Amino acid sequence: RIIKMENIYRYFNCKIRQVLEKYEIKNIYEIRIRVNKNVILNTGMGEIILDVICNEKDVIDTFNLITEYSAYAYEQNMAEGFITIPGGHRVGIGGYMAGTIYDKPIVRNIRFINFRINHHIKNCSEMIFPKLYKNNHLCNTLIISPPGLGKTTLLRDLVYKISENFAGTSLCVIDERNEISGCYKGVPTMDLGKRTDVISNCSKSKGILMAIRSMAPTLIAVDEIGTAQDIEALEYANSSGIFIIATVHGKNQADVIKKLGKDFVDLFEKKICILNIGEYLCV
Repeated sequence: RIIKMENIYRYFNCKIRQVLEKYEIKNIYEIRIRVNKNVILNTGMGEIILDVICNEKDVIDTFNLITEYSAYAYEQNMAEGFITIPGGHRVGIGGYMAGTIYDKPIVRNIRFINFRINHHIKNCSEMIFPKLYKNNHLCNTLIISPPGLGKTTLLRDLVYKISENFAGTSLCVIDERNEISGCYKGVPTMDLGKRTDVISNCSKSKGILMAIRSMAPTLIAVDEIGTAQDIEALEYANSSGIFIIATVHGKNQADVIKKLGKDFVDLFEKKICILNIGEYLCV
């Protein structure tokens, strides 16, 4: 999928947008703006510092465009520290923490914004997809990766392949941060296949239980497992006969065992360790 950067650049005012459009830069992963600092792009070729400095108005203009001039409508997202825009791109926000909402601190006086560009690389799971089956059934699969190496991209492609190719399968993606499906106002902007349902914008543990009770999935996919509640919900799904594909932050299997325990890792028959972008070890 080719990212149309004009769909991202429209969230910047004329001053910033004109500078961004001067550069024909491919493989942009992040656009960072900070008050009184240069705009910085993080790309597949490294960091690029643009010759434009953001002032307070530039940051506020971008925030207003992201929230459609209705910040109150995005308060629940802001309490999580980010806002998802069409295409599944996640916009992180930073500034002064003032008060709480939904029992979480909320950012006021936004002065730092980071656009994380969501790249959908179709067929990136082509080589490992056949290895996830044993005795003609799908194995519970855990994707282990440090941040930034494409675990969500790999998960998304696996979901798409299973959904498109296996009749009678019913998948449910639990998408707490809208990163897998790119849901915008409840509608996925990423193609997850014809047999996939999505529960977004709720905690992973609650979403898993909701899916089991209401959607009757044969497979649940979830990103970035990290809490005891997440693990308990996955154990319940497994005991209910539902297959699981999940991701977790970690350097390797031993690192995940140290953080989350051997019982959690043993839920999964297959483990995929991402060694580098596009480089996988399946055990």
